[in-house]
Amino acid sequence: PLSHHNAPPSMPSAALRLVARRAFAARRAVTARHFATDPTPASPPPLAPVSEITSPSQLDAVVAHSHTTALVFDFYADWCGPCKQLTPMLERAVAKHHPKVALLKLNVEAPGLEGVCAQLKIASLPTVMAMSRGQFVNQFKGAIPEAEVEKFIADLALSMGDGGDGADKSEELLANADLETLVEAAADVVFNTKDSALDDATRTHCAQALSKVINSDVSKGGGPAVRCRALAVSGGLALRAKPRDLESAEALLVEARRLVDGFPAPKELSMVEARVIITRDATMTASDVEGLGAAHEKEPKDFDALQMYASALFLAGESEKACTVALKSVKPGYGAQEVRDQGRTLVVRIIDALGAGDALGEATRKKLASAWFL
Repeated sequence: PLSHHNAPPSMPSAALRLVARRAFAARRAVTARHFATDPTPASPPPLAPVSEITSPSQLDAVVAHSHTTALVFDFYADWCGPCKQLTPMLERAVAKHHPKVALLKLNVEAPGLEGVCAQLKIASLPTVMAMSRGQFVNQFKGAIPEAEVEKFIADLALSMGDGGDGADKSEELLANADLETLVEAAADVVFNTKDSALDDATRTHCAQALSKVINSDVSKGGGPAVRCRALAVSGGLALRAKPRDLESAEALLVEARRLVDGFPAPKELSMVEARVIITRDATMTASDVEGLGAAHEKEPKDFDALQMYASALFLAGESEKACTVALKSVKPGYGAQEVRDQGRTLVVRIIDALGAGDALGEATRKKLASAWFL
């Protein structure tokens, strides 16, 4: 556990080391299956834009390519109509980003793939899963519009450094010796990068940049204000681990809050403090959002159900919907004044989690004021 007192300013905090161990090396939890990969693999021969996978050994062998080419797994069957609609869209989208991205087609009825489908829990068709650097990072089920397919593939390309986001952005962090710029760049990655682009390499670069700031000497600009920001952003990074590292985030925030003396608390501190509470409130994972939504629809005036649903929506990246759901609890007639007070606290917490100056947060604040005084 992290000591709350008398921590030497130059000593790496135990919580930061814990984040480095847990958050930055965490495997994506999209699936329970893990493929054996060499952390520093030799570059394999180039992969074709589209390939057919027919055996587990072939599947395991192709994973080595994911360190240089993001892989899209298309699970289909010959009898599946939506599959026949989706696959050509995937092929067109992948062609635009090859060799950053390649498509792998897997017929679920192939004799050698039954075990693979079971391990990956393929229960509906089509199912599309994306892998970057040896880890599954995204997925969707069913035929979706071509514009959404193209966005899915484009976001995946970003995770390989295509387009200046994700890994490419993180490469620039340590090259800049200005501590304020390091924190600003790390905060941009932590709070604005999509899940598909926030891979282990990006996490590691952020951790190194933030650690440099936290352990910096005062004579080199490492005063309490910039170190406080770095600790808060590190807490935000811990919350984006899979699974979310709530314990480390809380410990980092304690250290950050301890430094606030004689200067305003940075906006990142309030953001992450609010996100910690939201994470704690959402006792189920983002994959249970639909179930929480059903529970809320069944008992719309059950505040606990509403709060869990709104919190889960926020964690799932559906911030606008989270705000809409939370605002229901402050409207006249929702419940007793005590319940409406709780609802107002929930809405303000989500606004804080979005960050000062966020357009959605400001719009929600206006709606809260209007609903509260109706």
